[in-house]
Amino acid sequence: MKKFFYVSLYTVLIFLISDFFFGKIILDYLYKNEIILSDEKRKIRLEEIQKQEKKYRIKNKIYHHTLKEDIKTQSNWGGKQYLTCTDKFGFRNFCDKIDNQNQNIILIGDSFTEGIGLEYKNTFSGMFSKKMDLRVMNMGVSSYSPVIYKNKIKYFLDNYNFKINHVIVFLDMSDIIDEAFYYIDCNNKVCDRIIKENIPQNNFKEEKIKFPLLEFIKVSLKNIKRKIKPKVYIYRKDFARSNWTFVEETQNIKIGIQNSILHMNNLYEYLNKKKISLSIAVYPYPGQLLFDKANSKQVKIWKDFCKNKCKYFINYFPSFFDETKNSNAKKIIDKYYIKNDVHFNFEGNKKIFEKLNNLEFQ
Repeated sequence: MKKFFYVSLYTVLIFLISDFFFGKIILDYLYKNEIILSDEKRKIRLEEIQKQEKKYRIKNKIYHHTLKEDIKTQSNWGGKQYLTCTDKFGFRNFCDKIDNQNQNIILIGDSFTEGIGLEYKNTFSGMFSKKMDLRVMNMGVSSYSPVIYKNKIKYFLDNYNFKINHVIVFLDMSDIIDEAFYYIDCNNKVCDRIIKENIPQNNFKEEKIKFPLLEFIKVSLKNIKRKIKPKVYIYRKDFARSNWTFVEETQNIKIGIQNSILHMNNLYEYLNKKKISLSIAVYPYPGQLLFDKANSKQVKIWKDFCKNKCKYFINYFPSFFDETKNSNAKKIIDKYYIKNDVHFNFEGNKKIFEKLNNLEFQ
């Protein structure tokens, strides 16, 4: 036992001495030959992915942002790649183009309706589009909210000869936050609510690491631990994008709710004048299944709004909450949502489609 202690002690001392004098040289060699990936290389790869996304996720002067027209490109979400194709209007579609000029139903929402993270055929929008004798136009794009829904629909119906008889808006849990903090209607176009200014950067001095190899091992072990048991902040009770339905209501949340209702009411009035029906759909985030109830504040707000205004109020909360009666919420989340994500996986999208499929939109 004593011999083992001394051998271990000498081994550690030799490692630390070698690390102190030669650790940086060893790491630089490993990085240079790409035996291991440096933090800088990881950062470069992440920036490349972000640049690729920005090539087709573009700004729009009327409705803030959209997808580029007529694209077929690799998208990346959560480290997984999938194809994104759009038609001549920048609406996500199947990669074998369909003429949208004669389509009569609009779907709009945010990333859930766009179908982020999945091939289009595996999204509820794609499944709905394939329904026999039903022509669908998907205007959904990531990070949309009611002010954008309103302005985008008005723009296309005012400027193109679309023969639309029905609009289905998928209202996301995060829409209230976007309306409170990020978007504002300014003269029939969408502007950023928060003016982005140059924020002073902290001038921290970069400390010289005395034991580079030891630091690398510590960071690597931490990363391995996170992969095995990741810190999934989106499932926490304080996840602000969805927790507004079950925490104390702040003034900002009140503003977000008021703005959302205002823009949706404006959209309803606009569509009503054109004799176009409106339906609203609501669905839970994982946070709702963990901490909220089926009769959520999100449900109450839009159910009340839909009285005498909507053809259908499509409430998906019971569809998911009913399953928690026979199984715990975490198992239901694993079944219907992308792992460590708020978005639906294929099974979740199929569940959304099945309810749509049972409704009459002709």
